[in-house]
Amino acid sequence: MKKKVYIILIVILSSFTSCDYLDVVPDNIATIEYAFRNRTEAEKYLFTCYGYLPGQGSLYWDPAMSGSDDSWFHQFVPWTTRNIAMGRQNGSDPYMNYWDGTNGANKNLWQGIRDCNIFLENIETVIDLPAYERKRWTAEVKFIKAFYHFYLFRMYGPIPIIDKNLPISAGVDEVKIYREPVDEVVTYIINLMEEAALDLPEDVVEGTEAGRITNLIAMSMRAKVLVYAASPLFNGNANYAGIIDNRGVQLFPQTYDENKWKIAADACKEAIDICHEQGKLLYNLVDVQVANAPEPFKLQTTYRQTICDRWNQELIWGGTNVECSDLSKQAQAKIMTLTTDNRFSVISEWGPTMRIVESYYSKNGVPIDEDIEWSSKGWYSNRFEIRSTPSSGDEKYYVKEGEKTAYLHYNRESRFYASIGFDRGIYFGNGYYSFPDNVKHCEFFAKEYSGLASSSDGFSITGYSVKKMHSFKNALTADSYKVEYYPFPIIRLADLYLLYAEAMNEANGPSSEILTYLDAIRDRAGLKGVKESWSMYSNMPNKPDSKDGLRDIIHHERNIELAFEGKRFWDIRRWKQISELNIQPKGWNTLGDNPDDFYKLTNIALIPVEFSVRDYLWPIREYDMLVNKNLVQNYGW
Repeated sequence: MKKKVYIILIVILSSFTSCDYLDVVPDNIATIEYAFRNRTEAEKYLFTCYGYLPGQGSLYWDPAMSGSDDSWFHQFVPWTTRNIAMGRQNGSDPYMNYWDGTNGANKNLWQGIRDCNIFLENIETVIDLPAYERKRWTAEVKFIKAFYHFYLFRMYGPIPIIDKNLPISAGVDEVKIYREPVDEVVTYIINLMEEAALDLPEDVVEGTEAGRITNLIAMSMRAKVLVYAASPLFNGNANYAGIIDNRGVQLFPQTYDENKWKIAADACKEAIDICHEQGKLLYNLVDVQVANAPEPFKLQTTYRQTICDRWNQELIWGGTNVECSDLSKQAQAKIMTLTTDNRFSVISEWGPTMRIVESYYSKNGVPIDEDIEWSSKGWYSNRFEIRSTPSSGDEKYYVKEGEKTAYLHYNRESRFYASIGFDRGIYFGNGYYSFPDNVKHCEFFAKEYSGLASSSDGFSITGYSVKKMHSFKNALTADSYKVEYYPFPIIRLADLYLLYAEAMNEANGPSSEILTYLDAIRDRAGLKGVKESWSMYSNMPNKPDSKDGLRDIIHHERNIELAFEGKRFWDIRRWKQISELNIQPKGWNTLGDNPDDFYKLTNIALIPVEFSVRDYLWPIREYDMLVNKNLVQNYGW
């Protein structure tokens, strides 16, 4: 006899008509009983639950990777995420619609939640499954289910809570479920993550276990959820006061609660302590291939390996369902003339915008528009101009000796040189380690190199490349490109440190505890601490002493440290700073084939980008609103 069948909620699955409510299993299809008849089949179902994980780190499937203002793509790139970046979201057929799994989204997360519920309701029936595995698998699926709720919450705000699948006997009114208030959704998610953490193993990094959910992942993501709940978008957001459903329930809390930051800070500290107990540290290893290299290259490659050294000591959750070779192909600059076939292996379309290029600190560890040396010597006012004197002395480690480039590219911090490929900039690695006789550099206005050769070839529209997001160990020759695999960093320890610093500052204001964690990240980049840097080099020396000033520093540090990792996209929304996206994206004139033509600041969007309050959250598709009258639409849609 077949196991009971399950409702597929009409509010969730738009592929059904208004009368097709049931997910009925035909006689010739495997039943749920079969799926849980033994350990082997149950494990397959476990991996089915994992299989709905969104493609975090994908330039195609993750809106945070190519839908923000830190990078841009030329007009020939057809990705759906570019429509998000340009403010073209719509309500009739939303882009990157993970509610329905349509229009650029490669998963329907409500289906994923349904399958997680099926697993949890049936795992106890597996006879030959050892108790310790049953406990672990159950905990993994609980976390996955909680994470799918969080992913949807981050996109849509208040969402339905699907803790159980409805039985076949459910009536039409039961199926037409409601979105629940923000605080209830957050409480459900964090409680489920904490419950899962109790039965999850410690950090797992070996073989087929790599990428499986651990207690570090559960507790770190729980902390992140609480930071989101405390952030302005979800904590006393008056813009969304009118989002009230037909029960009269207000879905967004209208009273700001500072205590939410205290709760978030405590959760971050708890997660950090657990990470430290299990040996997690900020990555600080100098690779053997650069052991004898000049110091600047040691700093740069160590920072890059924070991302690209697989399963390293800083990584908390590495995503394994995204092929990071695609990132490498898009991030790698063309540092030599490539054969026709190899030009498709090195695509180089992922272009940092001038916004992110300017955001990196000066060599003194403060923003370039605050740096008193940059001001007094005219570097800031002339930053877009070609410096008249060529690179010399120690500058040869950053800019090709004897070559000229913009003032903007000199006297910057190590993370700038580790993260950004720029015209005339040294490109250490990729098989070329003997400095200076056998190390490459970028030439972005040279058509046979990094520049635009034809519309059919990949090229950076901004005149920059994302050096950070591919390994310096990748081997590039004129006719081949060999890529080092790495799991995408969904969350790493530096992210957790910065979340803790942010929550602590919002809860209590500036403190030495906050500076301890900020300065640890800065120290790895070869920078002095926050207090020392601002007191010595900033025209606002007291900035770290106020909550507002330190908030700006923490936000800035997140933008730098976590650049190109898909964090700014969500941060700028939870901070309610969407207006920043209306600053038009700029880069160099990549059509120029000589220095004077190339070094012209240029608007790179085909049409002006435009964002408003409504763009903080995704719209629910209009069809879903028609099917379920109990839903209320997000503001502005």
